[in-house]
Amino acid sequence: MSGNECDDALTNLYLYLDREIAATTSEVIRAHLDDCNGCLRSFDFEARLKVVVRERLSEEVPTEFLERLRHAIAREASTS
Repeated sequence: MSGNECDDALTNLYLYLDREIAATTSEVIRAHLDDCNGCLRSFDFEARLKVVVRERLSEEVPTEFLERLRHAIAREASTS
């Protein structure tokens, strides 16, 4: 693969991972990743990193808070 193709793929890697790019661009990146082991390794690393960050940053919302929120929503709905 040419350096430009790698640059384009890596520049758009996060948009690709987050599915925030046009389908045609996504297809071009996917095809590039299928043919370029270096970029595929970068993709795999970043994809795993996103999973780890998502798992580590997820917090459970306390049950008491959810109950207070439900009651507040119900009160607001009944006064509307």
